[in-house]
This record gives sequence, structure tokens and C-alpha cells, in this order.
Amino acid sequence: MSSTFGSFEAAKSGLSVAMQQLNVTEQNISNVNTLGYTRQRVLTSAKEPTSPAYLVAQLSKAAVGQGVEATGVQQIRSAYLDQQYRNLNTNYGYSAARSDALAYMDGLFNELDDDSSMKTSIKDFFAALNKFASDTTSKEYRTAVQKQAESMTESFRNVYEEMQSLWQDQNSSIHTASEQINSLAQKIANLNDAIARSEQNGATANDLNDERNLLLDELSGYVNITYTPNAKNSSMVDVSIGGIALVEGRNANTVNTWTMSDMAAQAAAINSDATLPTAADKQAAIQAIVDQMNAHTAPGTVTMQLNADDPTQWDILYDGKTVVEGTTALSAEDAAGGDVDMLSFLSRNRLTLVNSTTAASYELDIGSGGAITGGQLYSNIEMISNSSSENPGIPYYMNQMNELVREIAKNINDIHLQGYTYPDGSNGNTSVKGIMFFQANPVPVDADGDGTQDVDADGNLLFDYTHAYDNVTAGNFSISDAVRESVYNIAGSELKIDLSAGSTNAGNAGIAEKLAKDLTNSGYNDKLNSIVDNLAITSKTSDSIASTKGSLLDNVNTQRKSVSSVSLDEETTNLIVFQQSYNAAARIITTLDDMLDTMINKMGIN
Repeated sequence: MSSTFGSFEAAKSGLSVAMQQLNVTEQNISNVNTLGYTRQRVLTSAKEPTSPAYLVAQLSKAAVGQGVEATGVQQIRSAYLDQQYRNLNTNYGYSAARSDALAYMDGLFNELDDDSSMKTSIKDFFAALNKFASDTTSKEYRTAVQKQAESMTESFRNVYEEMQSLWQDQNSSIHTASEQINSLAQKIANLNDAIARSEQNGATANDLNDERNLLLDELSGYVNITYTPNAKNSSMVDVSIGGIALVEGRNANTVNTWTMSDMAAQAAAINSDATLPTAADKQAAIQAIVDQMNAHTAPGTVTMQLNADDPTQWDILYDGKTVVEGTTALSAEDAAGGDVDMLSFLSRNRLTLVNSTTAASYELDIGSGGAITGGQLYSNIEMISNSSSENPGIPYYMNQMNELVREIAKNINDIHLQGYTYPDGSNGNTSVKGIMFFQANPVPVDADGDGTQDVDADGNLLFDYTHAYDNVTAGNFSISDAVRESVYNIAGSELKIDLSAGSTNAGNAGIAEKLAKDLTNSGYNDKLNSIVDNLAITSKTSDSIASTKGSLLDNVNTQRKSVSSVSLDEETTNLIVFQQSYNAAARIITTLDDMLDTMINKMGIN
């Protein structure tokens, strides 16, 4: 049995633990509205009785403990629910970002507004052509065709420019996300250090752990992460992206952004390097850049060849198109022309994770074998790079738009090139053939190579239109300079018009009629509807998926809060319980004091 003063110590321990429990309860109540705060509780354990060695066995062997002791302050948190939440947050981060981008793009087409929709502009253009076919001599009808054509091309350009702006925003978001990931990684590394130091000194680091958990929650929205206790110190966590270390104990690695245009600039700088005077001196360095570029596209797409003007320098080409010409790296826009996939290849932000200790670098990308499998970052990369119909990104819809305007431009031009203009003072009073209605880039024909452009039997200049529309996009879709300069350069007649002849052919409308019928023959509205409907369905589906994942995330977060957040009802109950425990322990001391007073002052007194 314990001694009298041992009983005092037991009661004292009860007072001490009850006070500590009241302090923790006070902390919980004070932080009921603190974001990320995890409720805490005092862990207690009974003190075992002492076992002194006696020479003579005691008559009573009943052993009584020495009271209670606080063994620590524990956070009430579920690691399983934390992991579930972060996995779902990664999935939701991807779906929400993709849904927002698609919803914005869907709104660009604005096909519900009859006054500004592309479908309406196409209809109005062909309605003007139909009127023009009824009287090709009318300046009013010709002007209407010109103005409606300008309106139609402008409506395509406006939507395309907004799509380009969205592409740039998504591309910039990759850089912004990488900076935010770096910031979060550094904060986690700093907290790792602070938590380790605190716990090494025997203190609890619960509040610091809360901060770190909040950072892990936020980081999981940007990119897929895994985290494990550090091998050397379990107080710290290591964080990785697709198996590539982002945080290692106290060290944070860095995510950097770069583009293929940066690589092209490096190649141009090598060509300019005076310390490498020959092509052979430069070849290995240029080849290394070409190899790195080819590693991100189909093998052999990027090639190198000696510069025609300076054989000591190397040019780099993408699918036959010049990217680097000697000491000049072309801008991505100039190099790609109308090739959306090439533009994306050259100018999209790419990611590399650089180890802060070893300087080793690892590429972060999406797709087969890619380290990035979810989060906002996955959506950003997918939206700017995916040109396929599966999970289509912005390039897919830009390509669809470009294919449509190229078809319109080619079909209208093919008909218009066969017709004759109407003679007027604004065009030199001549009726000529071979005028383009929409702007394109045909190549002058010089079959004999004498440096003079060939002409047909009527003296009209000949052009090769094989690749005339390759660089035509919805972004530069426009009427030709000739049609813009004079409405009389709009061809309506199948025959040459001579206003001074007996038979002028002025009323011939064969070409105008073919132009008006092209809408029905080519089905442009059906093709535009297909693009718009596909985007609308994709956007609606993505929004539904994001909503579902958001609900799942909310459900798990509710479960998590039910475990770790502060309940005022529960804490108020604890407050009463611990107060009663404190009062009871104090009462024991009072009772022991009365007993001692009786023993010392009253025993043996009659």
C-alpha cells in the first residue's frame, strides 16, 4: 500500500493531469473555427506501484498505484481519410480545371445569339451571294457580298483569337502552378525541419503538423502526390510526384518550366559561337538538341541540315519547316504558320524537376509513362497539347475550325477563280479571270524555270494552289486584297465581259449561281454544328464528372471533419468532466489533510 504522503502525490498527479486536460480543452474550443486545426486530447496512463525489497515479508501485499501521468498530447486524425481526401482532391483538381476551360470555350461560339453566331454569318454570306446571282451588275448586291464575307471572316477570327487567348492562359497556368508547387514544397521542407527540431527537444508539434497537412491538401489539388515518413526521421515526410522526389526531409527540389523554342534559341546561339568555327565543331551540340526535341515527338520529325548561306552553321527543321535558320531562331508562330500541332510543340511550357542536392533533372509530363497523372497541372497540359478526339484539348477544336475555313476558302476560290470580274473604273475597266475571293498563298508557276511567271492562253497569271491553304487558319481568314479593293473584282460571270462589244455578257451569272449553291453542296453549317455539338457534349460531360467528384470530395471531407474537427458540444462536456476530476482530486487532498490533522493533533486525547 502507498504511504500517506504517497497518497498526496497520487492526488497531486490527478490535479496536474486534470489541469492539463482543461488546458487542451481550452485550446480546442479556442480553435473551433481555425482552418485545418485538428482537435487534441491528453493521453494518460496509470502510474504503476513501486516494488521495494523488504527483508521481512509484509503482512499485506495489496499494491496501490501512484496516481496518473500524462504521456502526451495526441491529435485525433485519420491517416486513411487524409489519403482518401488528397487522392480525390487530385482527381477533382483535374476535372474542375478541365470543366472550366471547356465551359469557357463553349461560350465562345455563342451559337444561341443569332446576331453574332458563325452559323448566322455563313447563312447571311450565302444569302448575299444568292441575291448577287439574280443581278451581277448591281453594285448594291456586290457590296452586300463583300460586307457579309468580311462579317463572316471576322466572326471566325474573333472566336479563334479567344481560343488562342485561352490557350495562352492555360499555358501560363502551367508556369504559375509550377511556382506554387515550388512554394508549397519549400514550406513543407521548412516545416519538416521545425517539427523535427521541436520533437527532438521533447515538445509536441501538433500545430506545425496541422500547417503541414494543410499544405499537403493544397499541393494535392495541383498534381498527384505520394508522401511517406522520412527514412532518417519519421517526424518528417517525403513527397514525390509520380515517384520523383519533390521534398526529401529538409530539402525541397525545384520544378522548372521550359519550351522547345528555348531549345531552338540555344541552337541559334551555338551557330553564333565564334569558338566553334566549323560545322563539325557545332554538330554534336546541335545534334543533342535535335535528339532532345525528337524525344517529345515522332522520331525523325525534327531534323538538321547545313545552312545554305553559311555551311559552318546548321538549320533545324520540324516536319520540313524551318525552326532555326543559322543564327536565327524563328518565333513559334512564324515557324508553325497554320500548323496548330507544331505551334503547340514549340511554345507549350514543359516541366523538369531538378534535384537540389545532385542537380539531376527529371521530366514531368502526362501520357503513357508520364509522372503527372492528375491535378490541375494535368488538365492544363492536356488542354494545350491534346489534338486528338479523345479528351480533346484546345488544339483539337482549333484544328477543326481551321479545316472548316480552309474548306470554305478553297471551295469558294475554286469556283471564283474560273469566273470573270466586272469591268469598272476601280479595277481598270478590265474583265479578268483568276482572282481569289478569299486570301490564300498560291505559288507562281514557272515551269521552264526562266524566272518569269507563266500565263494561260488569255494572258492570266498561273499559280499552283496545291499548298495554298496550308497556312490559312480561322485566325487569319479574310477576303482577298482584290475583293477588298473593289466590289467589281467579285467574279459572277462564266464569260469575259466586254461592255464595248455587241454582246457584253454583262448579265451572265453562271459563277455567281455556283457560288450561291456551294452552301448546300458543301454543308458548312452541318460541319460547324458538328464542332459546336461535340464541344457542348464534351463540356457538359466534363462538368457532370467534376460535379460528381466534387460531391465525393465533400463527402470524404465531411467524414474527415467528423473525426478531426472540434465539436463544441463534446468539448463542453469534457470541460465539465475534467473540472469534476480536478475538484475530486482536490477533495482527496483535503480529506488526507483532515486525516493527518486527526492523527497528529487528536489521537490519544480524551
